[in-house]
Amino acid sequence: MKSGIFSKPALRNNLVWLFWSVFYAFAFPTYNLPFMIWFAFVPVFVFAYREPISTTVKYAFFYSLLFFALAFFWLYGFWWPGLFLVIPLYSLYFAFFFFCIALVGKRLPKARWLFVPALWIASELLRSIGFHGFLWNMLGDSQWNSPLFIQSADLFGVWGISFLILLTNSVLAELVASYLNRTTSEKPLLRNAGKIAILIALFGTNLVYGWIELRHFEEVSKKSPKEKLSLLQPNVGSHDAWWEKRWPNYDIFRNLHEQAAKQKPDMIVWPETMVKHYLWWYLENYELNQEVCKLNLLFINFPREFNTPILMTSPELIDEKCYNTAEYIDPKKQYYNIETNSFNSLTHYRFNKSKDIPHNAKIHLVPFGEWMPLYDSLPIVKKIIEIEGAGAFTPSPDFNVMQGRKSSFRVLVCYEDIYAQLARKFIKKGLNYFINVTNDGWAYKLGFTHPMWQHLAGSTLTAVSVRRPIARAANTGVTGIVDVTGKFSGNIGDYQRGVYTGEISLIDPKIESFYVQIGFLFPYVLFLIAFGAFFTALFFVRNSYEQ
Repeated sequence: MKSGIFSKPALRNNLVWLFWSVFYAFAFPTYNLPFMIWFAFVPVFVFAYREPISTTVKYAFFYSLLFFALAFFWLYGFWWPGLFLVIPLYSLYFAFFFFCIALVGKRLPKARWLFVPALWIASELLRSIGFHGFLWNMLGDSQWNSPLFIQSADLFGVWGISFLILLTNSVLAELVASYLNRTTSEKPLLRNAGKIAILIALFGTNLVYGWIELRHFEEVSKKSPKEKLSLLQPNVGSHDAWWEKRWPNYDIFRNLHEQAAKQKPDMIVWPETMVKHYLWWYLENYELNQEVCKLNLLFINFPREFNTPILMTSPELIDEKCYNTAEYIDPKKQYYNIETNSFNSLTHYRFNKSKDIPHNAKIHLVPFGEWMPLYDSLPIVKKIIEIEGAGAFTPSPDFNVMQGRKSSFRVLVCYEDIYAQLARKFIKKGLNYFINVTNDGWAYKLGFTHPMWQHLAGSTLTAVSVRRPIARAANTGVTGIVDVTGKFSGNIGDYQRGVYTGEISLIDPKIESFYVQIGFLFPYVLFLIAFGAFFTALFFVRNSYEQ
């Protein structure tokens, strides 16, 4: 008789969890099989309801390792130790929530079809908040390329889409469980008719709402004033030695600006941290005949040279604190001046930067990429940061918006554009659109495309949630414009160098989605429901058959 993993029950169990981990991961870019998410959780929910809790937790942990390896293997290119730190930690995290699902599923069987989706939303919420937050590959993000289906994100954000996906899995799991557990002639469909009716009603309502809102906001976008943006995609490696390649990189940017200027845009947008040293600090503190200052002067003179406002990004040092900053420089305005006693002598130049240059810095930093706990306290941590080429930035306290010639906008730096709960705060301040500057060039040498397209998926749900388009200038891709409806336009290609010029709609600042007003509370309400269900199951209900 076979035993161990080759026994019939063990083989069945492994196939059940293999199905979940693979189908779950493949629902996201660039596997691009989003339909899989609609039934990926069915077998593991049924497993959790029928098998011992300890068994569920064990399988959940080991197959979460596989899921994260498939979905987040690209972390190796970002910060390779993170692959061996983040994946096990998140797998333990998933295992805990499968413990919660198994407990609630066994002790509250009549209501679990609602409580279990709420529990999973609670897990996604908790891993998205705080400076450790990683709001990446939420279930609803898998549907990013289905505009009709994601329009309801303006009601409850990505969480509403995620909940509907999970509710579908949960109701299907009830049908399967009813079939496996039937002891009477009652048919599973009839037994779960009420749940099925509610699911069909919600699914149908979502589609009808999507059809109405898609048409409405297509019209809003069409009638809105436009601004012409040129978005640069330089395609340079983030891990390349910046100073050694400073002049070739300068040539790349000059050529891209020449291409952009021919199309007469209202603004040219750089990706994130294309200049890796301090632009302004050197100009203010060094003699201008120093090579670093000569290079910086060439960059900051681009707006005047090409007679076009430019959004530049670089690290900024203020009061010994480093910020990841984007600045809007309009050649029609005098933001800075150069003083000299001898026009022909660079050694007498002094550079003065005005505080009035419109700018904003990144608020939500990337853990281990832009900050690390104990960075200032432990020398070894600081050394790790330096070896891996990571930054040591300070989160910005400013929630300002920038004013251009025609529009009001906010720059969401790096992966800030996947945080609709952050973006909504700027809607309240009144703005027409967002700009996302990002740099996924750390994946350059390995050729990963998954992180770039997964990033776009999250950005799409944000655009719909807050009903503002997002112009994305990405170092290696994906560069383009996400419309207010969630539709994307861009044509440069992954790991290609070029310029995308397109028109972005200047949405009326008075337009506020339900999500912006109050819908952002939806996942917190589900969290309270989930916590109540778990607390009740843990302390007030007992089942003698549990193991």
